[in-house]
Amino acid sequence: MTDSLGISPFLLFKPLELMYNFRMDDRKRQIGEAEQRKKDQGALLDALLARVGESVLERMAEGGDGDAASFVELAAYARLQGDVAGYRDSIRAAEEQMRRFKEFEEDVEAKERAEALHSRELAGMHARLGKILLEETCDDDGAYGEFCAPYRVQAEELVTKVRSLEDRLLGLEHREKGNVFTWIGKSAQGLVLRSFLGKAQESLEQLRRSVGERFTRRGTGSLFPENAAVDALLGEAERKGEERRAVARELVELREEKRKISDAFSADGGPAKHVQSLNNQIAQAQAELRTLYRGVGEAAALGSPDSDRARSVGPFLGPNDAEDLDGARRISRAIEDCDAVVEKLRASLAVDEEKAKIDRCRRMIQERKDKIAQAEKNILELEAAIRDSEESVEKLRKLL
Repeated sequence: MTDSLGISPFLLFKPLELMYNFRMDDRKRQIGEAEQRKKDQGALLDALLARVGESVLERMAEGGDGDAASFVELAAYARLQGDVAGYRDSIRAAEEQMRRFKEFEEDVEAKERAEALHSRELAGMHARLGKILLEETCDDDGAYGEFCAPYRVQAEELVTKVRSLEDRLLGLEHREKGNVFTWIGKSAQGLVLRSFLGKAQESLEQLRRSVGERFTRRGTGSLFPENAAVDALLGEAERKGEERRAVARELVELREEKRKISDAFSADGGPAKHVQSLNNQIAQAQAELRTLYRGVGEAAALGSPDSDRARSVGPFLGPNDAEDLDGARRISRAIEDCDAVVEKLRASLAVDEEKAKIDRCRRMIQERKDKIAQAEKNILELEAAIRDSEESVEKLRKLL
């Protein structure tokens, strides 16, 4: 169906729908802006009230007034402040422990390096001492010879083996190269000889160190015939051994202190986790303090002047709090105005939504009416076709 101008009634509703949609979008935008303003003003209001409340509670705690002692928030304030201070002390103690643990780690590493250096130097002294004892004093028939006798044969065998391998290796190096196969065989033989020579030299060095170390354990050089080189090395080895033992004792003490600190931290899951847990507790206590401050500030700025809470807070308001209180009251009224604006906008939005719903329903009704009218037209056309067909049937029957 169309009107006299040939325009479908369905199209007549489109401008209304577009208008309502535009108005609803505009209302939603205004509501969003008003709610954002309210949120910003609420954050500023909370800050002002918390500042006033903190100032009031600080003065109450410092004044020690009897009336203040009856103020219930004061006890919570003292408890939370004590908790925060205790947590911070614990953090400082934990950080000090971590600093000490780090120092112990560095000291342990330094002592380990020193101990390793002393051990290498002492091993070198023992090796030199053993070489002198085995090669320069074993011919003595006295105490030196008696001490060296158990090691003499082994030392001579190793020295002979080392020299033999050195001679063989030297001869191999002076041998003519020949063809490539000779060169490969010479290289392989050289590798084997060098391996044997290295093991023999290591065994000889180990024997010398063992002899020197055992000789050092027997006491001072006065137990043996006079030998300046032996006496000098012996005294030097004894001093170096004492230095190493002193470092080892210090290392044991440092490791024990380090272990105690590590065990203390392990009970709390590690130093970093312990400090993080304390920081979380501080954050929670500070959040409770902010809530407490805001409540006291709200009683001073927004509560009834005749209320017990307002009368308790009033004497502790300072001259600098007046500006904050005035600002808090202005912001509170602005928030109330925002609430009123939002309420009106929401009501207007709801009206537009209902009108848009009515328009949709009317459009749906019109669509269905158009379909019904078209169906009725189709029915009339079909009935006319039926009548025409029946008349044709009658005419055809007369011809039969």
